[in-house]
Amino acid sequence: MFKFPVYFFVLILFVFILFGACGKRGDPSPQRLVVPVKIDDFRVEVAPGKCFLVWSLPTVNADKTRPVDLKSFKVRLKKLPVDQDSCRFCDEGFFDYLTLSLAKPAEGFVLGPSFYLPLPAVPYGFVYIYTVLSVNSQGWISEASNKLAVNALPEVSPPTNLVCHPSASVVNVVWQPPVMPVQSPGVLLYRVYRRELAGVNQAWRLITPEPIENSEYVDVGLSDWSSYEYVVTTFLSADGTFYESNFSLVAKVVPGDYSPPLQLGDFSAFSYQGGVQLIWSPSPAADLAGYHVYRRDNVTGIDQLVAVLPPSKHEFTDTNIHVGRIYYYRVTAFDQSDRNNESIPTPEVSVTVR
Repeated sequence: MFKFPVYFFVLILFVFILFGACGKRGDPSPQRLVVPVKIDDFRVEVAPGKCFLVWSLPTVNADKTRPVDLKSFKVRLKKLPVDQDSCRFCDEGFFDYLTLSLAKPAEGFVLGPSFYLPLPAVPYGFVYIYTVLSVNSQGWISEASNKLAVNALPEVSPPTNLVCHPSASVVNVVWQPPVMPVQSPGVLLYRVYRRELAGVNQAWRLITPEPIENSEYVDVGLSDWSSYEYVVTTFLSADGTFYESNFSLVAKVVPGDYSPPLQLGDFSAFSYQGGVQLIWSPSPAADLAGYHVYRRDNVTGIDQLVAVLPPSKHEFTDTNIHVGRIYYYRVTAFDQSDRNNESIPTPEVSVTVR
């Protein structure tokens, strides 16, 4: 009887397997692999009088494919007493807190590329741990996001007695700190907001992105003689949790150069060659524009400006006078600002013309 070599049977078996598999399509990827990518920017954001849990809407699936099949979000929560939070960031203890439909969420809203969920207050003595997951239309759930701890913070009042001190292109904003609750933890900081009144219905612009510690702020680079409004909020920070108060009362201001030159010194007046000679020390003002000479007499009683002099001229001879009258003189310096700020007049000096 003829016998085939063993290797012949092995060859036949290999061909059968090879051609028997031709044309058969592989199993599709399990649906659970095509879920939105894990959210990794879960965070708290604050606005005046408001706190939000915020996360970016996923733009790619976990397997790097697009489009994203996103139906809803599932927010999970764990509540821990502050003296028993050793398992703060472990996976145990979470429960389903909210399910948020992306199309019509029962709470929160989509703004731009992010979802905003109002953050409930945390009772004293507790810390709340949140995480969020994405859910696709098949009900498959993504990996849980980063975990976020939220501590108890009180609502704080806004600052009071907001006052603005203007100068050239600068406004110095000062305020009084609010009265804080006795049990309040954390560091008290402030945020300053500004808007220009030139536009209509302008929104408030945050000009201190990093909250400041001092109860004053110097705002520079402004347009002189334009109208501005300011408000300030109280910003409370403790262990990664933040709260921002409502706005303070509004303070209005117009920046510009409101500072006049100093009063002139060494002013004297005396009769000289048919006139009255006036002389004074030059003003040291860097933006000096000139001098004003004022005069009145004992007959008419009229007080009038009799000379406007350039900065280089710090003396003046008045020849428009009458014999027998007493003349009273004073001099001021004025600057180059749009307001032409004028100094305090010199002490009045009298001269009798004979």
